[in-house]
Amino acid sequence: MPITREKTRGKAVKKEKRYSIEEVVEQFGICKRTVIYCIEQEWLEPADPEEQQLDQEDVARLSLICELQEKMGVNDEAVPIILHLVDQIHYLQVGIQKRDKYH
Repeated sequence: MPITREKTRGKAVKKEKRYSIEEVVEQFGICKRTVIYCIEQEWLEPADPEEQQLDQEDVARLSLICELQEKMGVNDEAVPIILHLVDQIHYLQVGIQKRDKYH
């Protein structure tokens, strides 16, 4: 089950820090094979797919995947389900914030 998310929604977005896979490995201590595997499984969609660069959101998602698997023993079949639920929660939070902003 591919995980897709639209990062800009057609709006002007401030320039975010982007990380190469090598920088993620060095700065965050995540195994290169893990990063590549998550991209191949479509659990992670790089901010810049052509350059294989990750932004802060990607790194946070990657850290969550590592924690789920390494510390909680979640298997590969459950990861996309959990990520989908996390994405739904985030979507609902954004919707509530927007609603509260206009009421």
